[in-house]
Amino acid sequence: MKLLIVEGNNEQTRLQRGAFGIKPYHLMFQEMLRGLVPKAQTDFAFPADGASELPTAAQLEKYDGVLWTGSSLSVLDDIPDVQQQLNFASEVFKSGVPFYGSCWGMQIATVVAGGKVALSKNGLEFGISEPIDLTPLGRKSPLTSHRQKTYSALCIHYDEVAKVPENAIILASNSHSKVQAMTFDFKKGSFFGVQYHPEFNPSDMALIGLFLSEKLVKSGAFKSLEEVKEFALSLKEQKGIPPEICDYQLHTQEIMAWLKLIAGKQ
Repeated sequence: MKLLIVEGNNEQTRLQRGAFGIKPYHLMFQEMLRGLVPKAQTDFAFPADGASELPTAAQLEKYDGVLWTGSSLSVLDDIPDVQQQLNFASEVFKSGVPFYGSCWGMQIATVVAGGKVALSKNGLEFGISEPIDLTPLGRKSPLTSHRQKTYSALCIHYDEVAKVPENAIILASNSHSKVQAMTFDFKKGSFFGVQYHPEFNPSDMALIGLFLSEKLVKSGAFKSLEEVKEFALSLKEQKGIPPEICDYQLHTQEIMAWLKLIAGKQ
């Protein structure tokens, strides 16, 4: 299996976060895939890096799947870093290669396919998500039917899908965002994505929280910097954290289901 991982952050953001000890998102994905599909080959693409050469739709056809990471960007911003990613996502759909996206990846795919993304009226969803429930169609889908009950996941997002693309099927929802998991077809391709971050582990989330601590307090997600530190410590020590988050195999179930589906094993 040959997979392309698309990094959602630009080089400057990766360097800033790297100096704090946060792994670039494309490397988090690569590490996850090494555990899920050890024999898979992985390549990277960096559409937010202006000088980066990107494969064409024809060149993308050599891949079995494309996985798009999260990002600190907002698809609502009309800037080159965003536009370059929208353009590249369009090429992915043209290629017909199966397409998966976490958080930002789902938002990019949504906009390209004619849906809409907006700032959530419920504000920031950060850390451990509000409880997520499958829809009736989600309970039947091979992508999500493994979830036998309400679950939580690691997340960080201000924006959300406000209008789904034509023919989209919402697979999971929660009280914060109606679209927590979704699948749809567009052009020659098929897409599956989630609003949360299955690829994160609790230590990743803890570091990101500490890095963003001042913003998290300003947003009202936490009352104080000390509260952010306490939450980060609970993640690192996995105290009071739902088992479906602590167990990485359980947390990555949706991506494993997608990998099996594109490999023809479901």
